[in-house]
Amino acid sequence: MASSFHERSKSKNKTEDLSSSSSTTLQSLDRSQSHIPEPNELVWKNCLGYQIPILNCFGLFSSALSSSSPTRVYQIWPGRNVFFFRGRVICGPDPRGLLLTSVSVFLSEWIFCSYVCRTLLNHFVLIITLSLLLTTVVIVSLILASTRDPGIIPRYESSPSEDIASVSRVRSRRITIDGIEMKIKYCRICKIFRPPRSCHCPVCDNCVEKFDHHCPWLSQCVGLRNYRYYMMFIFSSLVFFIYMLSFSWWKIGKKMSENEWGAFRAAAEIPETFALSLFSFTAIGFLGGLAIFHVYLIVLNQTARENFKQRYSKSRNPYDNGMINNIKEALFTRLPPPKINFRAAVEEAQDGSIRSTKSQENSMRMDGEGTSTMQINMNQEEI
Repeated sequence: MASSFHERSKSKNKTEDLSSSSSTTLQSLDRSQSHIPEPNELVWKNCLGYQIPILNCFGLFSSALSSSSPTRVYQIWPGRNVFFFRGRVICGPDPRGLLLTSVSVFLSEWIFCSYVCRTLLNHFVLIITLSLLLTTVVIVSLILASTRDPGIIPRYESSPSEDIASVSRVRSRRITIDGIEMKIKYCRICKIFRPPRSCHCPVCDNCVEKFDHHCPWLSQCVGLRNYRYYMMFIFSSLVFFIYMLSFSWWKIGKKMSENEWGAFRAAAEIPETFALSLFSFTAIGFLGGLAIFHVYLIVLNQTARENFKQRYSKSRNPYDNGMINNIKEALFTRLPPPKINFRAAVEEAQDGSIRSTKSQENSMRMDGEGTSTMQINMNQEEI
């Protein structure tokens, strides 16, 4: 009896241990699986160190948070860019400049509509409509310039030994473009020989094709694929602030002549209009200088970085095709497709490394082939 009792107790303990271990395993599996939010459910996103609730409309964030969905390129991209809407929108790492620019435009429009247009009763609707139209153009061009892929160049996926071997042999190469010998350098971060006119942005941590500069007011690089939108933003903002300044000065002059005020009395009586006129005047000076400088660069087919480095001070610019052709190339030529499909799926190899899927490998291989054909018959400079 005692032996049978001990056997029953041992079997009961084993059954309890198995059930507890199975429940623990199921609990761990439930914890490992990420929750897939339903539509119209609040999703907490980490933004600038704070947890912000965002409404999950139409399941936009469900695939990003689901463990069963494949990993996308934008989720493992080593650069510092910030991606939204599953990789469709690409922004810079620091949004403060973009937010400050947007607030400046909206605040100027609000002051203009609330304080300046009160005395313009004869043409109130027309003036307000034109100001709203200009504001829309400025904001749209700002969004296009700051959320578009500026021309990011794919990185080379290689092992550390291959990278060390390539760096130990050569750090730059020389190519000939239209009879002019030019140097292309090796990027130790992206592990590629950068194409001509490209540069590695230290802020975004990407090599950008036809790199012009990193604009802090856009919080984005300005390169091949967003340069025309950047120019659109500059000229539309210039027209916008000229419009603001014209009517602000007109109101200030009218008030001073009617009430015989001085400048200080006008600033005390109508401070909003006076502040808008000063801000618009400062913005016009800054934007006007940028517009003149970039028109000069477009006519010569240069980038701001090339002009700053005086790249063509001792030789002819091989990209200069005449003023008309340079303007067409910069503003009216069809833009090339992006070199990286950030929404493409990636897979994990057996060695634990992340490998691109077929579509992404094809795009990167095409870029490598284009670079290799450009590097034929080049002289390598040893370190």
